[in-house]
Amino acid sequence: MAGSNERLPARARYPLTISALACCFGLSRSTLLYYHRIGLLRPSAKSPAGYRLYAPVDGERLARIVELRAAGLSLAAIRHVLGGRAELAAALALRVGEIDAQVAALGAQRDVLAAMLDGTGEGGHELPMSKEAWSAMFRAIGLDDAAMHRWHAEFERSMPQAHAAFLRSLGLGHRDVARIRRRCRSAEPDEPAAGRRARRGGAAPLEPDVSGRVTRRR
Repeated sequence: MAGSNERLPARARYPLTISALACCFGLSRSTLLYYHRIGLLRPSAKSPAGYRLYAPVDGERLARIVELRAAGLSLAAIRHVLGGRAELAAALALRVGEIDAQVAALGAQRDVLAAMLDGTGEGGHELPMSKEAWSAMFRAIGLDDAAMHRWHAEFERSMPQAHAAFLRSLGLGHRDVARIRRRCRSAEPDEPAAGRRARRGGAAPLEPDVSGRVTRRR
């Protein structure tokens, strides 16, 4: 995969319109409009007709944004780093910590899957487990409520169909399963779609606790 700096247009091509700059980095026009709206990337000028025009310095800033996004930094973190309100090293260290937490959640997910395999009888038929048994097992492998949320989100991301089957095995109805999966799939709030959902507000989504009951987050 080419580095973000390799995508930088030749300086002779500037100024660039928003669509042309987005195309150079494989981004959509709406993404750059969103970056403009949150103050992450603004054009250096506008044409007499009102079109956004981007200078070389804007292209270099976008290359940096793309690079940091590829490293997994949130848009909020990138805005702080580029705005001088946070040190890059600190932001990267925080991201490493987040990845470590995800690795731990994956390990917990593997433990649960192994337990599910152990709970199958001859011919691969599942032996039913009570909610109390699931709760005890989750606690035994060290999952608190925050870890449970990460576990569900990673399970949904990596194996959505298996996650749905697991939720149904807890006795949850179709509507509750759908709500939990939507919660797990929701992007971080600095993405355009999630930002729109956050601005619209609404009731907190339902999700299961460690025993399989459905509760409403506050």
